Amino acid sequence: MKKALYIIAAASLMVACDPVEEGGSFTPTAVVDSQLSQQGFFTFTQTDAAGNVAADGNFFTYTTNPSTIVRVFNYKADGSENQLALGSSGTFAIQPSRGSDPNQKFFVQVVNSDLSKAQAEYSATVFVKQELSVSEKLMASNSGKKTWKWDPSITGAVWGNMGYQPGDGASVGISGNGQWWGVTTSEEFDGQLNHTPNGVNEGDGNLDAYMVFNEDGLSTCYDASGNVIRTGDYTFSNYDPSGSWKVGDLKTDAILWPYIINNNGLLPSQATWGTGAYEVVYLTVDKMTLVYPGQTGGVVNGSWGEATFWHFTSNSDLEGLIAGVEAGKDWTWDNSITGAVWGNMGYQPGDGASVGTSGNGQWWGVTTSEEFDGQLNHTASGVNEGDGNLDAWMTFGTNGEVTSYKADGSVIRKGEYKLTPIEGDSWKVGELKTDAILWPYIINNNGMIPSEATWGPGAYEIVYLTGDKMTLCYPGQTGGVVNGSWGEATFWHFKAK
Repeated sequence: MKKALYIIAAASLMVACDPVEEGGSFTPTAVVDSQLSQQGFFTFTQTDAAGNVAADGNFFTYTTNPSTIVRVFNYKADGSENQLALGSSGTFAIQPSRGSDPNQKFFVQVVNSDLSKAQAEYSATVFVKQELSVSEKLMASNSGKKTWKWDPSITGAVWGNMGYQPGDGASVGISGNGQWWGVTTSEEFDGQLNHTPNGVNEGDGNLDAYMVFNEDGLSTCYDASGNVIRTGDYTFSNYDPSGSWKVGDLKTDAILWPYIINNNGLLPSQATWGTGAYEVVYLTVDKMTLVYPGQTGGVVNGSWGEATFWHFTSNSDLEGLIAGVEAGKDWTWDNSITGAVWGNMGYQPGDGASVGTSGNGQWWGVTTSEEFDGQLNHTASGVNEGDGNLDAWMTFGTNGEVTSYKADGSVIRKGEYKLTPIEGDSWKVGELKTDAILWPYIINNNGMIPSEATWGPGAYEIVYLTGDKMTLCYPGQTGGVVNGSWGEATFWHFKAK
C-alpha cells in the first residue's frame, strides 16, 4: 500500500520554499508515489550545452504541475546520492563518464515535513562522450585520473606572490617570470598560516602533498601520507592553447593550498573581484601554473600589481608524456646527459631520476652514430638497421603503436606498446612493453630484447620521464637471476624530438 505524503509549506525542510503570507493558511496535498510518475506532473526538456533542444542532450530544464518542490538526484559510482536539482522548476545536467550506458536513470522525490518521502524513477537517453578532449587529457589524462604535485623545479618556489601579467603566461610557467617571493620548503609553509582561513596547515602545505583530478570533474587533495584533505568539483573552461596570458580557467575550491596570498584565506571562488576561477597561464602534459590577481579597492590589479601563483607538476600520465594528447609524439636519442645514449651501467645505483638527469651509475656508452657500428655484436642480426644513428627517431602514437625510423624517414620496425604505471617506487615510474624502440637490445646478450628475456619484468623500466626526457633501463642477469644493485644493466636515453 502506498503511503500518502503531505507537502507542507512547499517542503520547508528542503531549504528552499515558496513564501507564505504571514497569517495565511494552506491545505496539505496528499501525494502517493504513483502520482509523481503520472504524465504531466514532472516534465523536462533536454538540450545541448548551447541550449539547443537535443534528444540526447545532457542538460535538462524541468517543471512540475501542480507546482511542487522536488528533489532530483541520481547515484554516484560509489552508491552515494548525487543531488542534481531542488525546486518546483529548474535545471540540471547529467554527464556520464566514458563507457557509461547512455540510458540514464534519475529520481524525483518529494519530502514531507515529517521526513517521509514519495519518489519516482525517470530515465533519459543522454550523450556519452567516446573520448576526452585535449584539455581533459591534459588535466586528468586519457586514463581518466591524474596526480599533480608541487613543482619546485622552476624557481624553487611553489606558491607565493608575483607581479600580475608581467608578460606572456608561458614565461611564468617556464621561468617564473614576475615572481617576487615564494615558499620553497615544507617548513616554510608553516610560517604562512596567516594566509589560511583557520590558521592551520591541513597537510597540503607540504612538498609531498598531492592532488588527483579525474575525468568526471572531481579533484581530491591528499597530504603526504595519503590522507584526504579536501575534495570538490572542478571545471576547466575556455581552453585556448594560443592564449598569450592564459590558456583557460580552472574553477574549484579543491587544489593544494588554494588561498589567495595576503587575503586571510580567501579562495578565488569567494573573491569579489576577478573571474572567481584560477587562471591557467601554463599547461602541458607535465606542468601546470595557476595565477589569481590581487585587488586594490575592490578592483583587479593591473600589470605588475600583486598576484598569487601556484606551480604544479605531474609524472603520473605515462601515455600523455610518451605519446602526447593528440596525434602522437616523436622521440630521438639524447646525448645531453653524459654524451652516451645507450650502454651499460650499475643497476639501481640510487633513485631512477638520478639516472635520467645525471647518468648516475653509468659505466660505458655509445656517444656517436659511428660508435654504434662497432656494437653490432649486441644486435640480433649483426646489422645496424639504421636505428644506430643519433638522427634516428621513433613515434609513439595515441593508438598504442610505436614506429622507429631511420634518419632519412624510412621505417625500421613497427609494433604495439603497453604502458604500466608504477606508483610509490623511487626506482621506476612505470614499465614499457614493446619490441619496436630504437636499438632495443639488452647489452651483452646477443641481440636479446626485454620481451625475450627469461629474467626481469620483460618490459623496459621507465626510470625517468618528463615531457622532454625519457630514460629506460633493463637489468642484466647472473645465472638466470636478475642482477642486484650495481650489477650490469642497460640504459637508453631519449629526448622529445
